[in-house]
Amino acid sequence: MFRGIYRSILKNLDYNMYPLTEKYRPNKLSECILTLRISKKLEKWKKNRPNHLIFYGDAGIGKTSTAVALAKELSPDDYTIINASKDNNDNFINNFVTKLMRGVSLYGQKRIIILDESDRLTEKAQTSLRRPLEEYSHLCSVIFTFNYDNKVIEPIKSRCFEFNFNLDDNEKDEVKAFCKKRLKSIIRKEKKEVSSKELDLIIKKNFPDMRRCVNELELYWFKELLII
Repeated sequence: MFRGIYRSILKNLDYNMYPLTEKYRPNKLSECILTLRISKKLEKWKKNRPNHLIFYGDAGIGKTSTAVALAKELSPDDYTIINASKDNNDNFINNFVTKLMRGVSLYGQKRIIILDESDRLTEKAQTSLRRPLEEYSHLCSVIFTFNYDNKVIEPIKSRCFEFNFNLDDNEKDEVKAFCKKRLKSIIRKEKKEVSSKELDLIIKKNFPDMRRCVNELELYWFKELLII
């Protein structure tokens, strides 16, 4: 009993020490800061998961956060995140990823595999994924996230639904409002204070990079501590 309480206390202590970007990482799609162009289509995809996904665009705009949120929401007991910038050769794909794709989930869920920074996969590694993406699509969904669309081969793209996370000019005000709402929520939960002027400056300086917005907010509070 006491051991369980002790573990719970440690867990809470660790959680409070997390950087804000991790502490407030979304756990489901509805918590992600997305344009309606993307969120509406993903809500439909969630129902049947008919194909694999590609999320591409600039750094810090929510690609990996959205992929992880979908995984936590749809396959909380059976998802894997792979750093494809590190594990990027065809041997790793053939000996690990393909085996993971063809395995039947023990939890009755369709497995989700996130290949983060997958534009760093070698061409051989990408080529070796073509058939498994087709053959095991009934067992797992693969989500590719990357910055550079031109570094991923067409056969991969043709097997996935593609989502460009970069914002059109007419979407910026919509997403900026979501961003401000999220930052206000973080401020409230952290029981901190930030003036409306300072918050607007943080957003103006860093938007649309949500990660930088949150980091800047945390830095703002750190500076306040140093002044005190």
